[in-house]
Amino acid sequence: MIEKLFAEVPSGSSIVFDYADEKLFEEKGFSNRVENMVKMAAVGGEPMKSCFPYSEIKGILEKSGLLIYEHLSPSKIQNLYFENRKDYLSAFETIHYVHAVKK
Repeated sequence: MIEKLFAEVPSGSSIVFDYADEKLFEEKGFSNRVENMVKMAAVGGEPMKSCFPYSEIKGILEKSGLLIYEHLSPSKIQNLYFENRKDYLSAFETIHYVHAVKK
């Protein structure tokens, strides 16, 4: 699908998205929040059916003519945006952010 989406756009076009990694269906997360997210998505009629290792995401994007400009893993998201917080908020254990650019 992403291949069709980027087939007709000019070079330099970007997409930013998040994806769940391969631990999605085995990781419970802090206070079971990963497990609860999967359950809530299913109850809401949009079950989470897929998860990907980074290498697979990279391959899908390259096949579509996209290069990863930035990839933020859960630990990097934690370090950048949540490290010094004094509340309970933290990065989701299985969610990554990607910014990709068309070649």
